Amino acid sequence: MLPFQSLTEPFEAETYLKKWLEVERKAAAKGFTWASLYENYEDNQYMSDSLLVVPQSLITEVENASRAVNDIFGKTYEQLLNDQSLIHKLGISVFLWDLLLAERKTAFSYFSRYDFIASAQGLKVIEANTDTPVGLVEAAIAQDVLCQEHHRENPNARMTANIKQAWNQVIRDYGISSGDTLYFTSADWHDEDKQTVQYLMSLYPQQAKYVPLEEIVVGEEDVKTPDGERIDFLYRLYPLEYFLEEKSGTGELIGERFIVHVQNEKVKIINPPSALLMQSKAVMALIWEKKDEWYTRSEQAAIEKYFLPTFFTAHPLHDSYVKKPVLGREGGGIRIVSNGRVLEEDVDYYQDQTAVFQQYFPMPDQTIDTWDGPYTGKLLIGSHVIHGEPSGLFFRVGELITGNLSMFAAYTVQR
Repeated sequence: MLPFQSLTEPFEAETYLKKWLEVERKAAAKGFTWASLYENYEDNQYMSDSLLVVPQSLITEVENASRAVNDIFGKTYEQLLNDQSLIHKLGISVFLWDLLLAERKTAFSYFSRYDFIASAQGLKVIEANTDTPVGLVEAAIAQDVLCQEHHRENPNARMTANIKQAWNQVIRDYGISSGDTLYFTSADWHDEDKQTVQYLMSLYPQQAKYVPLEEIVVGEEDVKTPDGERIDFLYRLYPLEYFLEEKSGTGELIGERFIVHVQNEKVKIINPPSALLMQSKAVMALIWEKKDEWYTRSEQAAIEKYFLPTFFTAHPLHDSYVKKPVLGREGGGIRIVSNGRVLEEDVDYYQDQTAVFQQYFPMPDQTIDTWDGPYTGKLLIGSHVIHGEPSGLFFRVGELITGNLSMFAAYTVQR
C-alpha cells in the first residue's frame, strides 16, 4: 500500500517551475499564500504539486481511527476533571490550572488535528493538536486547487460544511446572539496563522471582525479592540500558554491579566481552555498509564490498536524512543533514538519543558516532486477533526522530525 503512487509528469526543471508557479497563483487567489516559506535566508518550497493516490480503505481507516482517538481524548478529559490532582503531570504552568480545570458546557475542542503514521505495521497516532491546529487552509483550499489541476476528486470537499456546522454549535454552546460580534485574532505578522483565521472567519455565519493580536487592549476590567469595542467572544489562533509571556510597552505582564479575564468569563475564548489541557503530550502518557483503569474494554482495544506506548521516563522503552517536550510545536525539542543511536534531534527549542517518551515507530518513505527534482522523505498524515467529525486529511513529507519546512502534498482516492 505504501508508498503511494504520485500523479506527476517527467521532471524537467523549467517546465516544472512554470507549472508550479501557475498553481501557486491559483491557490494564492483563494487564500493559500504560503506555498513557499522564507526561512534560513532562502525561499523553501512548502507545497508540492504532486497528487498522492491513496486507497479508499486507508482513508476510511484513518477516519475511523480519528473518531476513536477523539473519543478517547474526550473520555480522558472527563477523567482529568474527576481527578484534578493529575494536572501536575501535564507540564503546564500552575498559573493556568484553575482555568483549565473549570467545568464547562462546551466541547473540549472544536478544531483539532491528530497526526498519524501509516505503515505496513499499522496505523498509529503520534500526537494531537487540540488547541491551535493549522493545516486547515492547505486541506481545504490548496487541496482543492491541486485536485482540480489533476482533474481528480477532492476527498476533503466536506471540510467547509463541517466547519460551518462547528460554528453553529459554538454559537449555541457559547450563547452568542445575532447582535454579538465574534472577534478573530492571530499574530498579524504570521501569514499562515492570519490567513487560517481569515478562512475560518469567512465561514462564520454571524457578525465577525479580525483584530491583530498585537493590538488587543487588555485593561483592568475587560478586553477591547483598539477602537474601544469590548471583546466578549474571541477566536484565537495563538497558543494559550504563550499569553503568559505577553507584556505591555511598560513591561507589565498583560497576558496574565488576560488569563484572569478568561477565568472570570469576561472574555470567552475559542478553542476553549480545555483544548490546551488536552494539547499536552503528557496526555498520551496518561492514556497509556490509565488504560486499564479509566477505559472500557472497547476503548482499551482502541488504545492498543492506535496509540503508541508512551511514558514519563525512557526506561520502559529501553533504547528506541522519541523524546517529546509536552508543549513543543513544529518538531521543536524532539529527539529520536533507535537501538541506542540518536537518529535526529532538535536542541534549539523547548529544552526546559517536561518531556514524555514514546515508542519509536518509523514513518514510511514517500517520493514527491519538488523544484529540485524528486524528493523522498517521511510521510505523516494529519487528520482534521471538526467538532468530533473527521473532516479532511493533510499530508506532509519531510525529514525524520516533521518540522515547519516539511512539504504539503495533496491527495485523491485511488480509482
